[in-house]
Amino acid sequence: MDYVRDDLTALYPWFGLRVAHAGLVLTPPTDVELLELAALVGEPGGVLAPGQEHFVTWRTGDADAARAWLERSWAWRRAPDDGWLVPFAALEAGRVVGHATLGRGAGPGEAWTTSWVGRADQGRGLGRRVRLMLLELAFGPLGVTRAVTSAAEDNGASLWVSQRCGYRETERRRHPDGTPEVHLAVTPGAWRRRRLDGVVVEGVEPFLAAISPGSR
Repeated sequence: MDYVRDDLTALYPWFGLRVAHAGLVLTPPTDVELLELAALVGEPGGVLAPGQEHFVTWRTGDADAARAWLERSWAWRRAPDDGWLVPFAALEAGRVVGHATLGRGAGPGEAWTTSWVGRADQGRGLGRRVRLMLLELAFGPLGVTRAVTSAAEDNGASLWVSQRCGYRETERRRHPDGTPEVHLAVTPGAWRRRRLDGVVVEGVEPFLAAISPGSR
């Protein structure tokens, strides 16, 4: 029994969310798992190959990056005033391999999705599975009708993962830091053709009860 997670869930129901598929689990990270994620972010080449740092809008590859990641992650635990946001650690056999987020989007029924996998575990299809598991939660019990994401326009690997999950380009624009980005969206119909068999989603009802109807 995970007493820390159980205690957190009693106060913050989103800690009880769990999406599982064939040994891979998405669950909101406790501080123990955040430290493992921070170690990946702080390791040179832990998330991105040298020269690819511009693919993300947060720093990677050193101790300052690890500290900034922790601060960013702690801030994510406070829901936005106009919606909701849930970060997830991706665990394979109990080991942290990546991260994902799911949050309320800009339009009605829309959700924002992000995900990444540590570089040592890339190339095994985990990125695609993580995103499809996130969409299982979004399009299933949460009732989302459109999911969106974005990536730097030269981040071919990230764009490929999104496209494999059914996302299609909607527009191109620059991030506030100047990075040219591709924005993409996917609907339940497009996702369903790529849906994973045997995904198990738990802990949704307490989470839904905790967010106001106007924030869904």
